[in-house]
Amino acid sequence: MKRNMENELWGKTLLMLYRHLETMAKSIDNLVCRIGINSAFNHSVYNSTIKDSNKIIELTERKIKIINLKVIIQKALKKLKDKELKLIALYYVDGVSYKKVQELLNITQRTFFRRKELAIAHFSDELANLGYNAEKLKDYLKNENWIKNTYFQVVNSSANFFLKNKESKNQYKLLKLVLNDFGDNLSKSYSIF
Repeated sequence: MKRNMENELWGKTLLMLYRHLETMAKSIDNLVCRIGINSAFNHSVYNSTIKDSNKIIELTERKIKIINLKVIIQKALKKLKDKELKLIALYYVDGVSYKKVQELLNITQRTFFRRKELAIAHFSDELANLGYNAEKLKDYLKNENWIKNTYFQVVNSSANFFLKNKESKNQYKLLKLVLNDFGDNLSKSYSIF
């Protein structure tokens, strides 16, 4: 299968975010509880109750999206080969440094980075096979600024890598186009709410 850079950027983004999804879901639960408690003690205005109810519904929908995203990531991870899964799980899920992963897997630095890139490509292909290519993810996550900001950072760091290492100018130009296209719609805020 032909490699798709934008799919791989989304794949890398989701892998980077995976270990934080449960925390985000719990944060939403805590916020819903606070809104509910505050609403219960605020008997003054009918409008306030409607606003609070709408906010709770919005937050619940966001939590569902986060849970669905986690399930999608898990399904794609299950399709990886054992070597790929071990490397991805250690590095992205458990947050182990690349040097420690090299040591644990008894591989060189070059092998680590090569395997990591191939595993990301395979993971991204599996996401696409599940119906979650770059376009679908961009649309599905359009209102999740914290995820879009992470994607923006991944694209930007990849563009800088290609620029610093004088890699293919076409890859750098493609990444800059992705940045410009995505940047038009991107909030610079790192706030989740």
